[in-house]
Amino acid sequence: MRDVDSGRFMSEGPAAWQVFMREHECVKEWLETRPFGTRAQYGRKLMHFCEETGTGPDVFLALGRSRARDLVWKYVKPFINASPSKANNVLAALKSFYRSKDGEVLPFDSRRGGKHYFNGKRRKKAALEHVPNRPEMFAIIDAATNLRDNTMLVVLFQSGIRENAVCHLNFGHVKDQLYCEGGPKIPLRLRITDKIDTKLRGYMISFYDTFLQGEAVQKLRAYCDRYHKEQNPEKPLFYTRLGNRMNAERLWEIVKGCVQRAGLDPKTIWVHTLRRAFKRVVRHTPLDDDFKEAIMGHVLEGSRENYFSRNDPQEIEAEYMKIDFGREIPDTKLQRQAKQIEELQHELEKTRSREITIEAQTAALERLLKRVESLEKKVREKE
Repeated sequence: MRDVDSGRFMSEGPAAWQVFMREHECVKEWLETRPFGTRAQYGRKLMHFCEETGTGPDVFLALGRSRARDLVWKYVKPFINASPSKANNVLAALKSFYRSKDGEVLPFDSRRGGKHYFNGKRRKKAALEHVPNRPEMFAIIDAATNLRDNTMLVVLFQSGIRENAVCHLNFGHVKDQLYCEGGPKIPLRLRITDKIDTKLRGYMISFYDTFLQGEAVQKLRAYCDRYHKEQNPEKPLFYTRLGNRMNAERLWEIVKGCVQRAGLDPKTIWVHTLRRAFKRVVRHTPLDDDFKEAIMGHVLEGSRENYFSRNDPQEIEAEYMKIDFGREIPDTKLQRQAKQIEELQHELEKTRSREITIEAQTAALERLLKRVESLEKKVREKE
């Protein structure tokens, strides 16, 4: 049986975690409002926890906070040394499920450390990550084998949106700006809501605005002219050959393939690295720090978030247009100084040349005057 969303062949019948969810009403209520990917991951983790500990989900919710915490820690602790990321993901799922009980929170230690604390954000691959510079980024974009992939990569680079956002975009999100009177709007605004980028829900941000410049807008228009002829606003902006919405796995494969064809190491670059490449360009642009963070979709620190208006897209748009995503790299300060020195030296040479010419002309004039005086003297002597 082929999966409707991914196009892959799946075993017939519901998955084990789906059966588990249907058997327990508290699990169903907890998962039913979440995206399918999160639902599957969290459902499997809770199911394995209940099987390994011999504790039903209802019994787990009925435990007091300290007893529930100790049970979870006993289950998670063996994973910490082998795979901190797995331990962190399991802990996140179990804490989320327990919190569904009237908002109760498992009393794990704070970030300052303690008996029930570990650094779940530690990642070995971070040391291997290579954030591409602008020429490398365009080499990756140009390595795409079709218009869809090429457009998707340049959109990721110029907007800095996360991978789940590019998968959730619909044609309707860009239609009015691509097909308006006078041609496509530049910059083209992408309003990323918490439905498009589900990670915003954890940041308590309902939306943020980012944009696209010339090359990205032109390629997006060409792509939509070819692949969205029916102008259906509900159709996924980027979709697979089977007509299904682009998914994270396929996007990962596309990025890795383009990186390899560009002559870079695919082990050091993944989809989120393109967001870092966007941030690298933004960081070197003389913008206010609040605008830099807002365009990235980050929460501003402290009270700065309260005083920053996300409802003024024109102001953010003007700041975004100061960022240069062009293929030509602007001169560095040293290069500009070297050019200025070269121009000054050229002017100095021209001035010296003019001075030499004036001196020569003055000497010739003096010689001419002496000759005239000599001739006048001879004429007087003859007289």
